[in-house]
Amino acid sequence: MKKRSVTKIAWILTTAAMLLLTACNNQSDAGKPSSETGTAAQGTEAEKALTFALSQDVDTFDTHNTTAISTEAVMVNLQSYLLKRDHDSKVQPHLVESYEKTDDVTWSFTLRDNITFHNGDPLTAEDVKFSLERVALDNKLVQHQNYKTIKEVEIIDDTHFNIITNGPDPVLPYRIAREGSGIFPKKYIEEAGWEGYMKHPVGSGPYQFVEWSKGDRLVLSKYDNYFAGDVTEWDTVIFRTIIENSTRIGEALTGGVDIAANIPPTDLERVENNDGTTVIPNDTTTVMMLMVNQNPEFKTSDPKVREAIDYAIDNMALIEKYTDGSAAPTRTRIVPGVPGFEESLYNTHRFDPERAKQLLAEAGYTDSNPLEITYTASQGRTYADSEMAQMIAGMLEAAGIKVKLQLLEASQYVDVRTNGKNAELLQTGWNNTMFDPSLALIHFHSTYNPKGFGYNNPTVDDLLDKAAVNMNPEERAEQYKKVQLIAAEELPYIYLFRSNEYYSVSDAIDYKPRVDSMFYVEEIKSN
Repeated sequence: MKKRSVTKIAWILTTAAMLLLTACNNQSDAGKPSSETGTAAQGTEAEKALTFALSQDVDTFDTHNTTAISTEAVMVNLQSYLLKRDHDSKVQPHLVESYEKTDDVTWSFTLRDNITFHNGDPLTAEDVKFSLERVALDNKLVQHQNYKTIKEVEIIDDTHFNIITNGPDPVLPYRIAREGSGIFPKKYIEEAGWEGYMKHPVGSGPYQFVEWSKGDRLVLSKYDNYFAGDVTEWDTVIFRTIIENSTRIGEALTGGVDIAANIPPTDLERVENNDGTTVIPNDTTTVMMLMVNQNPEFKTSDPKVREAIDYAIDNMALIEKYTDGSAAPTRTRIVPGVPGFEESLYNTHRFDPERAKQLLAEAGYTDSNPLEITYTASQGRTYADSEMAQMIAGMLEAAGIKVKLQLLEASQYVDVRTNGKNAELLQTGWNNTMFDPSLALIHFHSTYNPKGFGYNNPTVDDLLDKAAVNMNPEERAEQYKKVQLIAAEELPYIYLFRSNEYYSVSDAIDYKPRVDSMFYVEEIKSN
């Protein structure tokens, strides 16, 4: 990595609102909306600020009701979990000082005794019960699917509690170290309501809420009474939303931001050659893929058709064009480092257009009777989403498949994907922030999105059901490997590549991206 003259870190004048929030961390008005705590743009002291430029805004402050990694990546600074993944993705105690599995359905926890929310209220076992039982029992919350194994939280006293599951749950430590398990302030929400919380979220993390201008920026300030102490050198952190790539890169090149995410491969050289910025690459848990609808009314219910589509796609051409040649082809959604990773399916693909044409012929499709399918993708939701869809459609056309390409704006696309309204193919990408194979492979269970998938294999169901309650990690890993090998042949997903990402980072900043794509500000230092 190149080393250049260090640029000056942005310093901003503190607003009276920020000073007041800092001074009143233990007072009741710290949890009120900013309009009640003052907004005068005055200050006598300079503070150290870190500024991000992101391509997506947070979509909600209710982390029980989102699957957006872009939201969790920011909210980890405001909200805390019982357990926390370190930089190497290992689960460590966080809000709790210790925990243990006492039997197959009971996990015992001891909270730290010095935790407060940003409004000064203590965080106790009551808040844990309120939060985890909410996501476990409310099936309207989008994270419910990942937490319904929790039966109840049994309170022993303010700092001791048990999590009791409906059956053996080997994944529980991973579940409670990710977005759907954030601990909310029970008393504050009961008084202000969820509407009040959404206007002014209160957490227990190292940073507290200052203001949010939707589509523009989220501003947080250091919480001086954070239970882990003074863990960060940044007094203020600003997450700017800059959707347009050229604008976001321009801000990075001119020093308007310290860290810019989602740098397109076409701009890497420009950022790297700029005096004051460096490109930092990062592997992720996200895999790009095509969701294949196997319901009988769709042409992709024919296994020969699915296989032909897989052979028709040139994975390496996609990787070269859309990842600067650095991503890895894969035939599984499980990436290295996740238990149960099936190595034989990684860093491999099967591009063979002649084999694709042969399979189509065997399925009864010829030049005079071509296969016709609908291919759905988003437009402008993620980097080059529609462009990649057009390139893949061209590959399918070259193999003799007629493609009706349906490009949808973000909200329409999410509706189609969430509610199983897709036809033969839907382009998507999924991450695995739980770092457990269960989150990724549960998609292959017959009960998962039957309208959008239609995939039903009793052997796979049996393997997934057994693995879900298997407390033997070695046996469990083997069960998940078998699922991956079956899915690689039956193709409920046609995999494209494991995604990576690039950041523009000021040379004044020491930043090492995480594989889970979280922005833990406390891990970011100045040079």
